[in-house]
Amino acid sequence: MPDDPSDGAENALRAGLAESPRRIPHRYGYDTTGSQLFEEIRRLPAYYPPRAEDRLLRDHAGEVAHLSGATELVDLGAGSAEKSELLLSAMDAHGLLRAYTGIDVSPGPMKAAGRRFVARWPAVRVTTVHGDFSAALPWLRGRGTGRLVAMLGNTFGCLTPPERSRFLRSLRDCCGPDDHVLLCVDLYQPVEAVRRAYGAGFDGERPVRRLFALNTLAHLNNEYGADFELASFEPAVVYDVPLKQVRGEIRSVAQQRVSLPRLNISLDFARDETFFHDVIQKFELSQLVAELAAFGFECRRHWVEEEYQYGALLLR
Repeated sequence: MPDDPSDGAENALRAGLAESPRRIPHRYGYDTTGSQLFEEIRRLPAYYPPRAEDRLLRDHAGEVAHLSGATELVDLGAGSAEKSELLLSAMDAHGLLRAYTGIDVSPGPMKAAGRRFVARWPAVRVTTVHGDFSAALPWLRGRGTGRLVAMLGNTFGCLTPPERSRFLRSLRDCCGPDDHVLLCVDLYQPVEAVRRAYGAGFDGERPVRRLFALNTLAHLNNEYGADFELASFEPAVVYDVPLKQVRGEIRSVAQQRVSLPRLNISLDFARDETFFHDVIQKFELSQLVAELAAFGFECRRHWVEEEYQYGALLLR
């Protein structure tokens, strides 16, 4: 990409730390260690989104390929791209597949996926981009047509409402009339189902969700020279039912000051002050379709996984 993606990330971090309560953008959960921990979370039996999305794509990837007619998959927040491979296989089965572009803030899993795709489809042009997908959208403008731009894993639900608005405007601007968008999102769930899913892996012998939360602070220590003492912070997961949000919260167990010298920032935390490292939005389908329409996206088809009410929407 022509611009340094870290610039936008730092601006987002500064803005989030200036909010009340403070918020660390979700991308800071996904360094190499965080990505590995999240893969462990994805495999937890109680954590339903990966299984629900897998069923949706296995059942409907062929329809997505046929309806979109796309010859290139643009994978926003690619990660390990395991689910993306289902879309690529369907595009290949329809004789459409020509190119793949994967974009992710964690380069290791994405590059491994790129090597996997080159080995499987040697005639396909494979491009991997290290950076934030929001910063990459202007770079994608005019770089092809007949693309399927996919955002899987409920990554869309990790964006705050202002971030969603900026993302949708930028996405609309980078898409041409022959492009399609596939969004996979977690729809509104009964309270106990959500609490079981997001409470899984929080305690026990291998508390991967707790480790994932604290690794966000470790990432800031590594990247910005911050001095978060991990033992002085306590993670929690809260489901705010009225707002339909699952929030990953971190509580300061003491009054303390934390410095981020490479950003020239100092933060004073009160005892029991709470900030967010992850906010995951649940959606109602009709409201989401209306929100997307307001930004110029027509929902051509949607599919809902019945057991867990996980959704996929194909837009143009």
